[in-house]
Amino acid sequence: MMTLFRELDSGLRVSDFESDTTFENAAVGIAYIALNGRWLKVNPALARMMQYPADALADWSFLSVTHPDDLETELEFAKQLLRGEIEQYAREKRYRRADGTYIWASLTAGLKRDAEGRPELFVAVIEDISDRKKAEAERAFIIEEQAHRSRNMLSVISALVSLLAPVCGSAAELEQRLLNRLSAISLSNDELLSGAGAGDAASLERLVLSQARAFLGRDITRIAVSGADLNINTACAQAFSLALYELMSNALKYGALRGPGGRIEVAWTLSGAGDDAQFRFEWREISSAPCGSPGQSGFGTKVLETMTPLSVRGHAERTFGPDGLVWTLEAPLSAVIVQS
Repeated sequence: MMTLFRELDSGLRVSDFESDTTFENAAVGIAYIALNGRWLKVNPALARMMQYPADALADWSFLSVTHPDDLETELEFAKQLLRGEIEQYAREKRYRRADGTYIWASLTAGLKRDAEGRPELFVAVIEDISDRKKAEAERAFIIEEQAHRSRNMLSVISALVSLLAPVCGSAAELEQRLLNRLSAISLSNDELLSGAGAGDAASLERLVLSQARAFLGRDITRIAVSGADLNINTACAQAFSLALYELMSNALKYGALRGPGGRIEVAWTLSGAGDDAQFRFEWREISSAPCGSPGQSGFGTKVLETMTPLSVRGHAERTFGPDGLVWTLEAPLSAVIVQS
């Protein structure tokens, strides 16, 4: 179809346009286009929109500034105009500006005919709608992100119920334990919404401290946090919220925080580069009277050794040293951070 305009009368001349105040002063772009696709005259608004001087656009073909994906549809509409099947058409398309970037525009085009009804030239009215298209894309992203987060939350709740139900003695116990863990996840969502990631990333440091503050209040100085400034993705934030809840709860009941003097050191490090970049997280309890290894594995063990590492394609290990519990998690950095 690109040969359409070449096959038309290339000898047609529209050499003299009368001065038109509307044409020159219009807020939207207006162009007169020859039947072979060549720009004949453009108004100042269109020149500004395209970032070209008006005289530079003259003698260019509209084909050269139309996005390749929009070209076939554009040519089909031009054919319909020339065959008299339609009087005008309106569509949204993309134009390439002088700097190589594309803008979205609303195009209304028609065909001017001479006194004998023969096609003379195309007339196009072009309005920049890039801001509207950007807003639409942002809304679509937010809707999809919320849908994804809802699906993910339902999966987390389903997994929690499946793991908690067998170890709970009553429906009331199940409800309370489930609510406690959902409250922990709620803290991660607060960080996701308030952090620099605008809903898709949370500061790992802020997440750790918010979980600690929920348990310790002003006694948060018993936890030392160190590591690179790192924003983690939604799935990682929710998984870490559950893990931190289990770690904090167990530290208060059985570990370093059950008595005075105990403390916790939380640290994370990054190593490697590119696809080989790795993330390592460590929770280390330091107590004068550690309780040692628990006698049996429960729900917390499943969260720390199975659920959390699976969520970030990593592996985790719990050990009990002379000072108390040490929990480490290692994972590909790409599974932890937000991918651009």
